[in-house]
Amino acid sequence: MKKTLIALAGLALIACSGNENNSDNGGSIVANTDPVMNSNEFEVVEEKETTTIEYVETNHDFGDVTYPSENIYTFKFKNTGNIPLIVESAKASCGCTVPNKPEEPILPGEMGEMDVIFRPKEGQQGSDVTKRVTVTANTEPGQTYLEISANVLPAIGG
Repeated sequence: MKKTLIALAGLALIACSGNENNSDNGGSIVANTDPVMNSNEFEVVEEKETTTIEYVETNHDFGDVTYPSENIYTFKFKNTGNIPLIVESAKASCGCTVPNKPEEPILPGEMGEMDVIFRPKEGQQGSDVTKRVTVTANTEPGQTYLEISANVLPAIGG
């Protein structure tokens, strides 16, 4: 009888060992985070290298402009990081505003320029307008914003 109790106690210990993460339904959850053992379960995520950008100014007020007209302002910025700065896109909040992003990378420590053209629309006459340009680049943060504003006067002779 004594041998039977010892055998049952041994079986109970063996059956329960290493199974500390029991779920309510009697199953077990085993987490193995060893990348060597489970290399096919891991996704390789490439980290994108980033740089930093510093604008001379992020807002420009054209003041009074007439309809129709073409108003150009050049925003200047510096790559303050350690890798080339690549402007991926520059998108305006309205079709009346057209940003022209630099096509070539800006090297670390170098200055870059982005022209923004504002062409007021007929419906903007007699009002103050503010438009935003979203610049997406390999920077931290990934998006920065430029703003232009103007007071659109009625057409001359109109």
